[in-house]
Amino acid sequence: MSAAPGVPVNALMEAGHWKRARQISLERLKASPNDAQAHAWMSKIASSFGDLDMAVREAERAVALEPRNPAYQGQYAEACALMADRSSAVKGLIYVHRMKKAIEASLAVDPGHVDTMLVQMMFSWKAPGMAGGDRQKARRVADDIQRVSAAWGYLAHAQLADFQGDVAGAEWALRKAVLADPGFYRSRVLLAKSFCELPGPCRSPREAERYALEAIALDPSAEGGYNVLAQSYVAQKRWSELDAMLARAERMVPDDLGPYFAAAQRLVESGQDFDRAERYLQHYLSQPAEGRQPTHAEARRLMGEMSQRAGRVHGSR
Repeated sequence: MSAAPGVPVNALMEAGHWKRARQISLERLKASPNDAQAHAWMSKIASSFGDLDMAVREAERAVALEPRNPAYQGQYAEACALMADRSSAVKGLIYVHRMKKAIEASLAVDPGHVDTMLVQMMFSWKAPGMAGGDRQKARRVADDIQRVSAAWGYLAHAQLADFQGDVAGAEWALRKAVLADPGFYRSRVLLAKSFCELPGPCRSPREAERYALEAIALDPSAEGGYNVLAQSYVAQKRWSELDAMLARAERMVPDDLGPYFAAAQRLVESGQDFDRAERYLQHYLSQPAEGRQPTHAEARRLMGEMSQRAGRVHGSR
């Protein structure tokens, strides 16, 4: 599907349309190889598809072209943080050092740059103390984010609560995020997801359904609400509604078949209707995966797991 003319790339990425965002960014770079904004977009897009080497290179290019742009420095910090997480201890420290310098450079220009502050918070929470981790600092950064943007601040606190396994605390913060900005799609989706998130059973399929439908009403062209709704319908065994919803999701978001994978994964985890799960997975494999969606390799592994579980079921009869 071609990118809709006039749709901002940042909005496309926020809605999960990574393929469309990539097309626009590549076209801009073809026309102007020194387009710093396009390089920064490509960094985030590459990260969404799991190509962290490219994510770092593209962010470095953006920063080299416009070193005082806080968004580009923040994106470089994020790319380095992700790379550090996947690197050896020695190499990881190199990326941590680069990340810290990028955070400092970004916040020196814009002390309230939310994306950069989120990177800082996540690092402070996850990193060991010897590398600069500090969970009290992470909480302070979340408070600082909240002063800049109430909705993002509550989402930050929800993430920290989730890290601690505090289900009630995360739900409270997500509800506050929804109230702080009723039109913010991400808050609704994350609240819906908190009630029905893999792995593990749906703790409240009806609540997941409610907030997923609200998210879809806010933006029918984004995939996230359909993804949660698919899982909710599986948990409730509402098969005809599930099929109708998946068909609608594909009409509205034809370049993202993530809801089919989500439904299949929920079916396999709960040991239900493996034939239906296989149909969904085969359909998911019919086109390239969207950014931040399971890869085809992951879909095939799920099919293998399903085959093994189906064999055990038949063998026990």
